[in-house]
Amino acid sequence: MAFRNEKAEPLPSKLRRGIWIEGDTMYVAGEEFIEKVASALASITRLRILGLAFKEDMGIEDLASRLSQSKANISTHVKRLEEANIVRPVYLPGQRGVKKITKPTIKEIRILLSALAEEVEERMKEAPLPPEEVAENDI
Repeated sequence: MAFRNEKAEPLPSKLRRGIWIEGDTMYVAGEEFIEKVASALASITRLRILGLAFKEDMGIEDLASRLSQSKANISTHVKRLEEANIVRPVYLPGQRGVKKITKPTIKEIRILLSALAEEVEERMKEAPLPPEEVAENDI
């Protein structure tokens, strides 16, 4: 993480909307893309799965045992991380056939908030906030 006085690594040359990976860094720009990645990370269980995946090769059964949760629950969480391209499945030979291991695809996520400035005015003209978010924001 770079602070103001430190020299930061350059951002991609063209600021764009979407999710893309350069090296071991994921870049996220645009409100729906930020929401997708943020929601994938908005679970303690998924964060723990990610942390364990960085430490060692673990399959669904291993993760379920380590986190004291059902295989079905862990499988659902892993699928959510896979959908956001934060982890990927790797298939290795196991004791009884093939074992699916969860591997991180990235080491860092950079959310490019400055892209929101260009996008927000246009989006607000197109459509106001959804009703469920209006109620949330009125609190």
